[in-house]
Amino acid sequence: MQAGHGSAPGDVGVSWLHGKGSWLFYIGLLAAVRHVLGLLPGVPPHVAWSVLNIGHAALTFVTFHWLKGNPFPTYWSLTPAGIDACTWWEQLDRRWQQTPARKFCVAVVLALWVLAVEATPASAWGWHAANGVAFGVVFVAKLPVMDQVRIFGINR
Repeated sequence: MQAGHGSAPGDVGVSWLHGKGSWLFYIGLLAAVRHVLGLLPGVPPHVAWSVLNIGHAALTFVTFHWLKGNPFPTYWSLTPAGIDACTWWEQLDRRWQQTPARKFCVAVVLALWVLAVEATPASAWGWHAANGVAFGVVFVAKLPVMDQVRIFGINR
């Protein structure tokens, strides 16, 4: 993506997810964060997985489903009309549903939730509840039926 080479990218803010190695980098980043959480003294594995799941859910909800406009504005890319009213998730793949990039994002959310639930003992119901709420909010936000839906008019 260099300026002046004759082909300006359409939307740099969401095209990074289609780049070579971006999925591997994303998974590697999550694994690195989980490893660092596991190295902290006194942090059991279920807490590390739960913190990763809940933190990932909170961060991606804000960045993917709450903030609007181009997340990475540049001088050499044209921002398509109407982008300022769309979230990152709505901009991804031009709102086409069930694309590989969208499926990857949903799979990551699902995998983190499963890993957190499997690592958490049954007696830690608070962690199960927190993991369930975090998963539910982010998973529902990614469903095709929620495309450009603003619940109770929030975030219009």
